[in-house]
Amino acid sequence: MVGPYYMTTESFRATMTARRFQRRLGLLFLLAAPLLAQQGPRIFIVTDMEGVDGVNNAEEQLLPGQRRYEETRRLLTAEVNAAAEGAFLAGASRVVILDGHDGSRSLSVDEIHPRAELIQGHPTPPTYYLAERAFDGLMFVGQHAMAGAKNAVLAHSQNFGVERITINGKPVGEIGQAAAIAGYFHIPVIMLSGDQAACDEVRDLQPKAEVVAVKHLAGTGSTWSLSHPVARERIRAAAERAVRRISEFAPWRVAEPVELKIELYPEARGVPTAVLNSRDPNRQFAPHTVIYRGRTVLEAYQSWLGK
Repeated sequence: MVGPYYMTTESFRATMTARRFQRRLGLLFLLAAPLLAQQGPRIFIVTDMEGVDGVNNAEEQLLPGQRRYEETRRLLTAEVNAAAEGAFLAGASRVVILDGHDGSRSLSVDEIHPRAELIQGHPTPPTYYLAERAFDGLMFVGQHAMAGAKNAVLAHSQNFGVERITINGKPVGEIGQAAAIAGYFHIPVIMLSGDQAACDEVRDLQPKAEVVAVKHLAGTGSTWSLSHPVARERIRAAAERAVRRISEFAPWRVAEPVELKIELYPEARGVPTAVLNSRDPNRQFAPHTVIYRGRTVLEAYQSWLGK
């Protein structure tokens, strides 16, 4: 009998084959979904405090226990969350934040963007926690300019006792150092927020970078700053544009071999005698100058900071 509940053998086989195909297709989709979710750009954000909007006083705003430190921490958190939000709006699949100020103790996991991840702890390794093509773009938030930079707010390189750092003769600050290591791993710098001098500095390395100048030097130690809501919105918009333009950026590749030179101010504490007597061929010391060498920029930094 041919009716609504009757199938020929051939029809039954065809139906079962179709159902098996549908089940396998559904299983394949479930397995592939996590991978598909990871296809958006992966963004690494390096944070600091001296370049945060409204910050201009090292004695009140930068260290735990200082009168306005908690205010600065709140401002930094909002700025980095704005950058993360912009990145996610542009389709980023992952945002990892490196707490980069003062021993990596300025941010909190219960205050960062809920989709972001946080790296904290000291010391930061020479790799900056990066690996070959592990991320698609590097951002800076709250960044300051290098030691000696003109018209800069709280400019320094690592600490205020360092007069100059160069890589193969090119002056670099913390921006250039992170950009060099990221470039070694084929990761380009794509965006920076900080004072105007820091924005100019990153543009020297990455002319296409999105930048947000949240303040500029207005006097010897004073700043002219944006309001916090405006700074936050500009950072969000810049991060979003940067991620949407991710294919336009190229990493900064340092020519090899590499010489990393650190010069201290004459009044700064000099190089210890035990270090001056070192005979390591990859290190050269003078009372206020240290030179580290390597086949690559990473090797030079490992000579300095260890592996």
